[in-house]
Amino acid sequence: MKKYNLSILMLKENIESAEQAIDNNKNIFNRVIPFNSGIGHLYFKSIQPNSPKWVSLFTSVIDDDLDELKNSSASAVFIIKSKNRFFALTFGYGKSLLQNDCYEENFGLRIALNTIDAEKLRSIDCEHLDRITRQERSQTNIETALPNFGIDIEQDLIKAVTGKPNDETLLGKRLYGKDILKINISFSLEKIMPFLEKLENLYQKETYKENFGWIDNLKEVRDISLVNELNDQLVQKFKGNDNLNNILLVIPDIVDWSNIKGFRYAPSKQSPLFMDIDYESYKSFLDNKSIDITIDTFKKRSIYIEWEGTSGNIKQWSVYKCIYCESYLNKKNYILNSGKWYQIDHNFNEELNNDLSKIPQANLNLPEYDINDRDEDGFNEQKYNSYICDEYKDFYLMDRELIIHGGQNSKVEFCDIYSSIDKRLIHVKYDSGSSNLNHLFSQGYISAELLLFDEKFREKVYFKLNDLYDLKDLENFSQNPNANEYEVIFAIASTKKTRSTELPLFSKISLRNIYKKLTNFGIRTSLEFIKVIK
Repeated sequence: MKKYNLSILMLKENIESAEQAIDNNKNIFNRVIPFNSGIGHLYFKSIQPNSPKWVSLFTSVIDDDLDELKNSSASAVFIIKSKNRFFALTFGYGKSLLQNDCYEENFGLRIALNTIDAEKLRSIDCEHLDRITRQERSQTNIETALPNFGIDIEQDLIKAVTGKPNDETLLGKRLYGKDILKINISFSLEKIMPFLEKLENLYQKETYKENFGWIDNLKEVRDISLVNELNDQLVQKFKGNDNLNNILLVIPDIVDWSNIKGFRYAPSKQSPLFMDIDYESYKSFLDNKSIDITIDTFKKRSIYIEWEGTSGNIKQWSVYKCIYCESYLNKKNYILNSGKWYQIDHNFNEELNNDLSKIPQANLNLPEYDINDRDEDGFNEQKYNSYICDEYKDFYLMDRELIIHGGQNSKVEFCDIYSSIDKRLIHVKYDSGSSNLNHLFSQGYISAELLLFDEKFREKVYFKLNDLYDLKDLENFSQNPNANEYEVIFAIASTKKTRSTELPLFSKISLRNIYKKLTNFGIRTSLEFIKVIK
């Protein structure tokens, strides 16, 4: 029997006919394909031969059209109903002939994780969810186990896998699974019905939970109808006057606050200038302008930054990308973050909050943080930190005292405030969303790790403290210090948040990871929330 490369999608339960799945806006031909166990529908489209763009490089200098170099492409999709569901086998660009929202998301991934030998993975595509989202493909030169791919099971969203299946007779020697399932097997239409029934059964299995159960913790929502439903709920929440912390307007990227004069919700210079963006001020802006609150409003309108020393506003982000929202729909938890909806496993969320509630409070009792109070260079945090060090005995200002360490002149901030007697490394950050907070936690971890295990770094910190404040701390920098003598404190200035369980989801995940790592080092770690006044 001849071997074929097959690309297979399973259509959604609401698809009741082959025609319902086809994009009728395209000029598509249709043929009914009978075979011994039923009939299927073949939809196809061909493109007339044309010359690749690069051919013009040569035809421009010779008297020849080079017609022999013309190429054409054909796209086809074969749709057939199995026992309970319709399936689509795509050929060429056949997937483009389908409606965007007609097939099951992660069908191929589910099949792959249910059938691939956990010790024989070859590549993993993932999206790392952090202050900067990264799309990555990890690929090995031999088949190997999951730990060798360096996957962070709490912050990496698995998008696709390639590996060797346990049943080579059914699925071939290697398969790729994402939304689509790609395999190379001996195949004929006479075998298609029992084959699709087996795929349907494999999709229903939960074997994947033995080795990959953590993928259910967090899943991107790509079902357009569900996204629309969540967006409708977002609009209704936004229209309400009882926000109750369910919706935040946050800055989705790391920004240099020293160069920001303020933010506007419209491009006009006459539009009010705000020191920060938030739900209350944006809701008031829309109400005052009698602007309808719709998803189109969020997606088409922008947040503008006015930079210090410039005369105009610069469009920075869509409002939709700046909205952080936690929702509950059909007994499931969802969050909107940086323009994407994610489904959160309930048990994972409960476990996360339980772990965070165990992080001790620092009890520094720091004074209120005035967001409008800046120094002559425009810094909020540095002026606040400087004030703290003036008021508190044995507090030394280290904010902006960067230490050049590592390759390519990397710069590390030891901490914002250092307490010599208690050996406290205090890191202060204004809460402007996940990006800023994740940066805070990462900064605290990097500094602590270098302090404990890097002699050269300790030497540089020693000379910095000695030069600035005549301190002799770390004088024995050649010896690794006792970790339990030090404490890392994350001090978060926030308008509303007073405990760790109120942080945005990705910040909670990041904080838990950092807290575990620091406590494994033996270094004490705690949190402090600072009240913000405007």
